[in-house]
Amino acid sequence: MTGAIRLPTPHKGQIAVREQSKRFNWLSSGRRWRKTTMGVSINVEMALKGWPMFWGAPTYDQVRIAWNEARYAAGNVFNFLKSEMTAYAPGGGYIIFRSLDDPDNARGHSFRGATLDETADIKPAAFYEVISPILANYEDSIFWGLGTPKGRNWFFREWQKAKGDPQGMSWQIPTLGCEVVDGKLVRAQHPYENPDFPWSELAREYGSIPERTFEQEYLAQFLEGEGAVFRNITACMNAPQTTPEDHKGHRIVAGVDWAKQKDFTAVSICCLDCKQEVDKDRFNQIDYIFQSKRIKALFDKWHVYNGLVELNSIGEPQFEQLQRDGLNVTGFQTTASSKPPLIENLALALQNEEWQFIPDPIWTGELEAYEQKVNPVTNRSKYSAPEGMHDDTVIARALAVECQNRVMEIIHNPLTFTD
Repeated sequence: MTGAIRLPTPHKGQIAVREQSKRFNWLSSGRRWRKTTMGVSINVEMALKGWPMFWGAPTYDQVRIAWNEARYAAGNVFNFLKSEMTAYAPGGGYIIFRSLDDPDNARGHSFRGATLDETADIKPAAFYEVISPILANYEDSIFWGLGTPKGRNWFFREWQKAKGDPQGMSWQIPTLGCEVVDGKLVRAQHPYENPDFPWSELAREYGSIPERTFEQEYLAQFLEGEGAVFRNITACMNAPQTTPEDHKGHRIVAGVDWAKQKDFTAVSICCLDCKQEVDKDRFNQIDYIFQSKRIKALFDKWHVYNGLVELNSIGEPQFEQLQRDGLNVTGFQTTASSKPPLIENLALALQNEEWQFIPDPIWTGELEAYEQKVNPVTNRSKYSAPEGMHDDTVIARALAVECQNRVMEIIHNPLTFTD
């Protein structure tokens, strides 16, 4: 074959994203950011290196967009067989294009890299049951999940999980940087934006579609759905960096949630007087004895006045160890009746901006993903993290806030706790 590859020139945001990419990449971007174009370029480049690649989208029409872009970029070099919906590169690499309205359309193929376009609209079975197991055959496989959000479905959960995965990377990028100030759209540059998109077009869209639609489609925001528990989160993530000396003489409280199986042990240290989180820790795969020592060191560092510690599962022996270490801790048994008020208390504190917490993408993400499900028979609420995600940091913060409430009640009503 003769000819030349004609890949489009990437804009600065695309260059930055590709430089930061890892093995598993989840990109939430606004419309017209040109995520499909970037994904096609990645697939063409990898196929030229001899890699077998897979491209999936929710419908055939959406697959055809990528197919046509790839043909323009590599049509003089690759052999595009429409009957197979496969583009063959010289040297053995290829790109398989498939619609995933039926997840089984990805079965029976072998590939080392995969890209999903408009990921939020793809059935999760396509990724979990077909694509991910195939990629697991290669230790150096690569994956890109591209899309614009659709609420907080499985795309959001994987996007969030990537923040805590050493092999994962996730981005949330607006089409063009902006802010809404007093109901008006104001330009504010974003490091990963598409600088080629006209500001006038963005302003026109803002004035012609509902605000929530604009936030989702152009700001790439994962909007809270009916099942979301915590609101006003961003406004409460502004705790300054402080030292124990800054809180000398203050009453410091703590919440501790112990790891269960693959979960994490999480500790939130808060100042009752300043109503702010002053320190936190999150860890797993550490021997229980060392967990206790690590928590004791944190308590000693901040001179914790009282800590509320979960007792469930392995929590009870760990709680007893903390008591033997001389820490002033109280146990909390999580049950179907005790958990709802615990979580609702934290939700109210966030809603009213009563507390400020340390900003952290993993800790904030767990708050954003936390769900409420109502049993239609009993009408009782059940609070939990979405399947496959963690809620350890949520529980730790909820316990810390509850601990300060108990301490304040003791201070104001000492006779209530004489026994």
